[in-house]
Amino acid sequence: MSGRKKKLSLKLKRYNVLLIVALVVLMLLLTTLMIFQMVGNNEYYKVESREDNISKSRKIDTPDHETIGWIRVQGTNIDYPVYGVLSTDFDYPIVSNSFTWSLNHDSDYHNVMLVYGHNVMNLGPYPRINDETFERMEQLMGFVYLDFAQQNQYIQLSMNGETYLYKIFAAGFMKPYLLNEFPEGEFDEDVKKMYLEEIQKRSIYDYDVEVDEKDNIISVITCSRFFQDDESYDFMVTGRLVKSGEAIEPSTVHRNKNYDEVYEILKGADGHESTENA
Repeated sequence: MSGRKKKLSLKLKRYNVLLIVALVVLMLLLTTLMIFQMVGNNEYYKVESREDNISKSRKIDTPDHETIGWIRVQGTNIDYPVYGVLSTDFDYPIVSNSFTWSLNHDSDYHNVMLVYGHNVMNLGPYPRINDETFERMEQLMGFVYLDFAQQNQYIQLSMNGETYLYKIFAAGFMKPYLLNEFPEGEFDEDVKKMYLEEIQKRSIYDYDVEVDEKDNIISVITCSRFFQDDESYDFMVTGRLVKSGEAIEPSTVHRNKNYDEVYEILKGADGHESTENA
């Protein structure tokens, strides 16, 4: 074989090797992208039916309350029945601490769902997140930490044979009397618009989540004395119903000016949960 043919053959071999390497790299990139999409869209939050839980909970209903649904909040142990209040003499049941309630006097799904729960052991200025003794809504206070809010962004409500998934777009404090100005159940669009404005005005974060008065909304609510001023606040985490075809994945979350006072308090939380990303 002539020297010229040998050089040509060597060039072809090198070309083939480079082509194979390029194809392998491309396949690895495509595989990585597929895995990322699978994890981001399917495993970031896994929707799971709670119909069996609802059926079991209904066995301990009383004339004062009935189990109307089940709520889960990502990143917390809040995976509890929702009771509907049927009587003005409703006495919170002592069968279990792990429950929430709605003030609606029916078991219907509404365009705005307000779900309340007790906070007894996590009321102060340095909330704990992963305390295994919490049996109520205490872990909701984990959302005062930016890194926790960035990692956990979904609320699931199961009721009437359906499962509704909501994407969180606001978390913040509100005086109870302000919340009491809004009705339970169905909101017309004007009232819902006012509610959304109030919620977003008080949110300690800005979420990259679009929401308007046509969306269905859920607020998960518990009490807090975070600011240590002898006044009680409601701490609220609010989401809007996930739209058809919308990917289940985290959105961008940033602290806003409302967070400044929260952060000043959290800086004294020596030995408590992380504030490093704040």
